[in-house]
Amino acid sequence: MRLPLWLRRRLPGYRPPPERWAHMELPYTGDDVVVVDCETSEFDKKKGQLLSLAAVVVSGRSIELSSALDLTVRSDAITHPDAVRVHYLRQEDRIHGVATADAIQQFLDFVGNRPICGFYIEYDRAILNRHIRELYGFELPNRFIEVSEIYVRQKRRYIPEVNLDLTFEGLARDLNVPVIDRHTALGDVVSTALMFIKLQRDSAS
Repeated sequence: MRLPLWLRRRLPGYRPPPERWAHMELPYTGDDVVVVDCETSEFDKKKGQLLSLAAVVVSGRSIELSSALDLTVRSDAITHPDAVRVHYLRQEDRIHGVATADAIQQFLDFVGNRPICGFYIEYDRAILNRHIRELYGFELPNRFIEVSEIYVRQKRRYIPEVNLDLTFEGLARDLNVPVIDRHTALGDVVSTALMFIKLQRDSAS
């Protein structure tokens, strides 16, 4: 749920975006959705450092892959062994990446005020907001869409007690969507975008 601007401005600690991104607070009137995924140094919303970031626009039933954002972040963060086993981003793999501030700037320019969608999007939202607060003093005002919540609503519409596999692979399998380069940021956003399109199509049918 996205709070109206007048109410956000009354919340304790509210800080508006800088002028460059002031438009992010304006209502979005288009049909696009931006699918986002982050890979981090550890699986902790409060401590994980951004290692890679990808975003792709879904326009109707099309994925705008040619304009996708796909960034590796130049970070000297110590990567937790469990995280390395998942995304394979070692410290030496990030030498030629972009600075964190540059990655965040590119992301904010890319997403604008469009809705942001993802799988377990609250994690990505927390990671991005922490970096945005540190750099620019505000948080993402965008509407957020959780793919698994749409999936659950559709599946339990007629059978409320149905058991569901809510893992990434479980949704992909049930929706007949390919898992592309799992645990790479770009691969995950493409698979998630396909899930979103499939769920939107099923909802409309």
